[in-house]
Amino acid sequence: MELHMLNHKRRLSTGCEKEPQPCAKKCFTSVHTLLDRYQTHHSYGATQHTTLRANCGGHLCTCEAENLTTGFFEQISSWSDTQCSVEKILDHLEVKENTDAILLDNRVNKKFLEFHRDITEECGAEEKQHSWAVVEKREEIVMYGPYYPNYSKGEHSEDFIIKQTQELLEDDFSRDWKVYVFTMNSPCLARNINPCMINLVQKAQEWWRVYGVKTHIGFVRCWGFKGSKETLFRDINYSQVDCINQTENHEEYVKAATDRTDLNPLCKNLSSAVKRLLRSVNLSFPLMSIEQAQDWKCYFKKTHSIYESKPEDEKKDLTQKLNAAIGAAQALLSEKIGSFDEHLESGKAFTLDQTFGFSVSDVLRDEVSLTFQQCWKEMVQDKYAEFIRGKLMEEFNQCAVQLFIKDIVKFTNEYLHIGRIQFSEEESKGQKLFGN
Repeated sequence: MELHMLNHKRRLSTGCEKEPQPCAKKCFTSVHTLLDRYQTHHSYGATQHTTLRANCGGHLCTCEAENLTTGFFEQISSWSDTQCSVEKILDHLEVKENTDAILLDNRVNKKFLEFHRDITEECGAEEKQHSWAVVEKREEIVMYGPYYPNYSKGEHSEDFIIKQTQELLEDDFSRDWKVYVFTMNSPCLARNINPCMINLVQKAQEWWRVYGVKTHIGFVRCWGFKGSKETLFRDINYSQVDCINQTENHEEYVKAATDRTDLNPLCKNLSSAVKRLLRSVNLSFPLMSIEQAQDWKCYFKKTHSIYESKPEDEKKDLTQKLNAAIGAAQALLSEKIGSFDEHLESGKAFTLDQTFGFSVSDVLRDEVSLTFQQCWKEMVQDKYAEFIRGKLMEEFNQCAVQLFIKDIVKFTNEYLHIGRIQFSEEESKGQKLFGN
């Protein structure tokens, strides 16, 4: 059915809800409870689903409807087991798949861009997590949000969207309505209560079965299970990366890691993911982002310990000069993008010879320079490992969302679309929306 351009829009709420209005907590039904309920009333549900298909010119028998719905809840239930889901994703990380599969189709994407422009014009651009939604009727468009998470109460922004949408549909609905849900980060796949992604997918299935309403969910960044708080890769330091890089396969890596006192071998899935990343992409990175600039001097603390025994005046003079040299290195080299080896070489090329002049003995100057180079090497190693962890986390989150969509779409393709929104280059630069 072709989308119609509607000329009447109204906001459900006044103003932009920077702080969500208090609302009662929604008690979401568990997956198993929903499945049990469906099995008890499957005849009614299947008949209604058949009617909906008939209205669209298709046909679905009661038995087929039952199988589809049962399969849907079984698939949802499998994703409720976070540990098994994580293992499945790690298996897929060994062979990186095309992430274009998670993009919305052009027609739906165009709608989200139109709505996004309306929200942005009224409330301004926003990078942090928030959600808004649109109910598209025949005669008007109802827009509500943006809503922001209230983590202290365990409430995510999608929770407010679900509650508000449910109230709208209960008050008045028509079977050709469409619901568009925007969320900056893709809905989470893990939290203490039912994850947002599972809540939304279950609700979309209910809204289709009960009201005949189609749902579209669009997001900007792939959040996966925990997003930037994912801890799966926290044990991957430079020593681990170097050991994996120096060995041909997992068996050799385990043997090499076991022989070292500073390493505990990673599982095969993790070591294979690191190995694939090291061999498959351009690993160029900046040493320090603007946000991390304050951490720069922390890496060079050891250089100051060299002259701790010097008289106070001399120590103060040396400290000022060394701080000036470290600051100069930061200004010159910190934001340069390069490979691991390139960053090491740039540190070697930075000399401290002019820092101290003739006021410092050759022995002390050499000792400070040697310590500076050691600190530089450790910093580059640390930032390299940090970059590897970030890339793995980004790919893991993308893979998690992609696999979930792939598993669900075979049951929901008729009434639910989930995908990443594609902004134009101009829009993405102007609003700083991209980055995972």
